[in-house]
Amino acid sequence: MNDYLRSLTARKQSWFGLKLPIKAALAQPILHPLMRAVAPRIRGVRVGRLPAPIGLTEVAGRAGGADFVLVDPFRCEIAKEFYWGKGRRTEPEDAFALDLMVDLSRDAEVFVDIGAYTGVFTMAVLAANPTAIAHSFEIIPAVVAGLEKNVARNRLGDRVSIHPTGVGRPGETMRVPTGDGGSALPSFYAASMDFAEGVEVRFTSLDELLPQLPAGTSRVTVKIDVEGAENDVLGYGRDFLGALRPDILCEVLADRAKPGELMAVLGEFGYRFYLVGTDRLTHRARIVPDPHLRDWLLTTRTPEELDAEGYPVE
Repeated sequence: MNDYLRSLTARKQSWFGLKLPIKAALAQPILHPLMRAVAPRIRGVRVGRLPAPIGLTEVAGRAGGADFVLVDPFRCEIAKEFYWGKGRRTEPEDAFALDLMVDLSRDAEVFVDIGAYTGVFTMAVLAANPTAIAHSFEIIPAVVAGLEKNVARNRLGDRVSIHPTGVGRPGETMRVPTGDGGSALPSFYAASMDFAEGVEVRFTSLDELLPQLPAGTSRVTVKIDVEGAENDVLGYGRDFLGALRPDILCEVLADRAKPGELMAVLGEFGYRFYLVGTDRLTHRARIVPDPHLRDWLLTTRTPEELDAEGYPVE
């Protein structure tokens, strides 16, 4: 078996073992007043990738007018963005996507977060919609622990069901490392990767979630971030899609997506495709992965309907 953690790609991601000590050096609290003042002014520096200070326990976040908290910004890649963005995600397209999902979910009864990481979408949606519940799915044990901390810190334990499982082909399993990922909680593990050691994680299907929803549920929103496995998520969710026609925010990666298969599934249920930009949606007849913009809104709503509801569409 090829172990991804021993591959050249993985070793490059860790800077051949240098990433953690360099990150720790840059995370010394004494440096951060100067770094926060200077780094945003340096051309080409993506401040959201810089470390947050060691010892900072949590950061405040805001999306769609709602406030929430994310813990452990030194370890959580999303929380550190909120540190550098002063309560907002640092890339405009990411901030817009989060606001969009929050707005679309204001009248939802259920929010489904697939590939939740530490739960920023879950926290933001439930902060803005006090009556919604969430089902949050995450396969990496160390990240599940971070998700649990955020749920507890935001006092959402009675509204969030955390599923330490994958979503896709039911009955499938995947070995997932139990380590904490080195310099940060890992956010890039995919079902297509092989690992020599770890725990066996089970996959369920979106259709298997359908009977777990409260009786009479009619309004559901979904976020999918599964590193190229979205075809399996939706392909084994046809009953779910047919019954609920949820609005879906889906990451579509240019180097992993299979847009033809994805459109075939969604086309069965009358879905339209909108590329999520920095401040607006672009209606497209086909899903063509963009090298810079990752997120797509998949919905049965027409451009005219979205525009009438206040969503900028071109």
